[in-house]
Amino acid sequence: MAYVLVMGGLALSVSFTLGWILVRSGRWAWQRVAGGSGTRKPRPRARKAPARQASPRSRPTAAARKPKAAMPPREPWRLTRGLASLGGTRPLTLLALLLYGFTRLAEFGMTQRPQAAPAAYHTLVTGLGWACAVLLALAVLHLLAVWRCRRH
Repeated sequence: MAYVLVMGGLALSVSFTLGWILVRSGRWAWQRVAGGSGTRKPRPRARKAPARQASPRSRPTAAARKPKAAMPPREPWRLTRGLASLGGTRPLTLLALLLYGFTRLAEFGMTQRPQAAPAAYHTLVTGLGWACAVLLALAVLHLLAVWRCRRH
């Protein structure tokens, strides 16, 4: 009975997660196709003043030999802006981490009983752990991208 409850809860959680991913990706695709309010307009870049042409005979004066000022920060790359716009990575990572923790706890409980747990369940827990690690890395990249885009 415990196996049915654990596997039923796992199936429910996985189907909820997949449905949530499908809904979010469908909304994202619809905004891209329809050109909704979710698309961002590129910011205009500041134009540089044209540099003066120096005559070949003139030598730079002491005032012209000043050290260069610090370069202004460059605009974030398109990939960075794309990662910053992924708003669902943190909740999805939290959901996956909770799901992994509960399945790991259930796996421990199954090893303590006299019957052997199915081999596919151990494979499922391992795959869920790797998926959690990838989502966690993506969430960290998302936070770094948001920080980089805010700084600019």
